[in-house]
Amino acid sequence: MLKRFGPGALIAVGVLVLLAAIGYGAYAEALANPGAAAVPDAVAGARLAQKTVGPEAVAEVTRLHGKEFPLTSGAMATYGSGTATLWVTGVPASPMAAEMVRAMTNKIAEGRSPFTPTKNTREINGRAVYELSGMGQRHFYFQSGSLVIWLAADEAIAEKALMETLTFYP
Repeated sequence: MLKRFGPGALIAVGVLVLLAAIGYGAYAEALANPGAAAVPDAVAGARLAQKTVGPEAVAEVTRLHGKEFPLTSGAMATYGSGTATLWVTGVPASPMAAEMVRAMTNKIAEGRSPFTPTKNTREINGRAVYELSGMGQRHFYFQSGSLVIWLAADEAIAEKALMETLTFYP
């Protein structure tokens, strides 16, 4: 009986090893060459003024945080004359994005950040949206699938910008 299943089991293990190698190769390629993340053309009536995507955007996120993340896509967009800024980062899987949001929340709670939680964390359309104040704007961050989104907006447009951003990243 073992003789009949032995070759099949070896073939199955070989196929799994091959698939793992292909998956790891694709993952390593995505980390080495991050793609562009999509951004809206306007936020709360402010038109897209500047956009950085792909490796340049990932490098900016790395610079801002002083550490590297396993990012497979990225974008940074400025709207109007700086009335809103959007950072979008993509990771290989949703659980990784959830972990990044959790880690950001914990790091900000330590109090060594220019951002102050407003206690307005809320659930909108089934997802947690974290709100902060700092640097003269309101800031929001949330997860959308395998993306982590951070929005900074002037007070006058903050709520509208948030709702439009949540619609763009369902």
